[in-house]
Amino acid sequence: MTMRRTVELAEYQNECVPADKPTLADLKLAEKLAAGGAVDARLDVRWLADGNVEINATSWVGVVRFSALEIRVVPKLVGGSLRVLRMVEYANGIQLLSHLPPDQHLPADGTDLFQLIVMALVQETRELIRDGLIRDYRRTDDSLTVLRGRLRMRDQFLRRYGSLHKLECQYDEYDGDIPENQLLAAALSAAATRVADDKLRTDTRGLAAVLAATCEPPTLDPEWYTRRIHYDRRNSRYRPAHELAVMVLEGLALNDLHSSGHQGVTAFMLDMNAIFERFVTRLVSEALAGTTLGLSAQQSYGAVVVDESTGRTYSTIRPDLVIVDTESGRKVPVDIKYKLYEDKRFGTGDIYQLFTYAYALGESDSTRNAGVLYAATTSVTGPALRIKPQTGISGAHIRGAGLDVAGIVDGLNGVPPELALRTVRDIVHDVIGLVGIN
Repeated sequence: MTMRRTVELAEYQNECVPADKPTLADLKLAEKLAAGGAVDARLDVRWLADGNVEINATSWVGVVRFSALEIRVVPKLVGGSLRVLRMVEYANGIQLLSHLPPDQHLPADGTDLFQLIVMALVQETRELIRDGLIRDYRRTDDSLTVLRGRLRMRDQFLRRYGSLHKLECQYDEYDGDIPENQLLAAALSAAATRVADDKLRTDTRGLAAVLAATCEPPTLDPEWYTRRIHYDRRNSRYRPAHELAVMVLEGLALNDLHSSGHQGVTAFMLDMNAIFERFVTRLVSEALAGTTLGLSAQQSYGAVVVDESTGRTYSTIRPDLVIVDTESGRKVPVDIKYKLYEDKRFGTGDIYQLFTYAYALGESDSTRNAGVLYAATTSVTGPALRIKPQTGISGAHIRGAGLDVAGIVDGLNGVPPELALRTVRDIVHDVIGLVGIN
């Protein structure tokens, strides 16, 4: 059996290492990971003619296993895999790790994010089973020998005209085959064959078998479940487990989850852009609470570019955040970027985008500002840019600031968390250049 070579790298890092010749399954997985059309690359892996493999990481983190190569993209910008889950906890207002045994070893710099998520999912599912899985009524159509519920007259006429040995019935079944349980079953069954740790794999398979006796997942698409599950007092205890289950299914989306013959070639990857954006959105919202600054997230602004001859509009912008001074009405758009800006300049595309935001939302020449909040290993300020006008027209300003994500996450879990929020308020004040935070 070929031993896998393990390569560990951080987000946006590049490596070139010796590697065995790829199999057909390796090449297919690499093609899925690469960029295509409007989809950006999750991980760029290319085998070279000189016997090396070139690896280019992006904002996606996780574990990719080829036949003779394992690549671990570790979220070092946020301080490790454990803090990724802490960010998800904070962004969603839930506890994902509260039910793990107190003696469970959870290194902050753990490299296998997939194993950590499955470990938490297993423990959350155990708690749900211990307390009792919920059941509910669901409408069921079936062909029966005796009437149950009501007769589906149209189906009876079309399918069994003149025959009464089978009746087309519709009735309400009270059982556990509902989306709340199906989502857990789908995630556990998908993870069971892809966990590397023997004990965790056994635990995952055992729980998958328990849930299989209760329900049958109709799909492995996490969006199908999230559209149908609405939380209330009855099912709110499922939320942490569901969040973990969705992460498992989204992370494994590139795999053929219906096939058990993957021969160890598999991928689990999460987009840190999305996780970081949700985390910072709630962070800024809580930091600005009680001030004269308001916040809107992902709000669209239309009619940005107008054809003067026809009056038609061509463009809509949607900044990640728009911070509004409720006293003056001034608006400052702010983008959230999971990119490396500490020792690099803004990309040209980012500059064009931010200046467009500033000019579109600025109400006067003196208020054309835009900001960027990005992930960093320490709190830093900058870059700061402005348009240098060639005429008398006033320019626009862009200010950036790096958030020490690891320090902020640890601070939010400390006592009191207000100290971390105060730090964020000060950073936001510097970025947007508005008053009203005191």
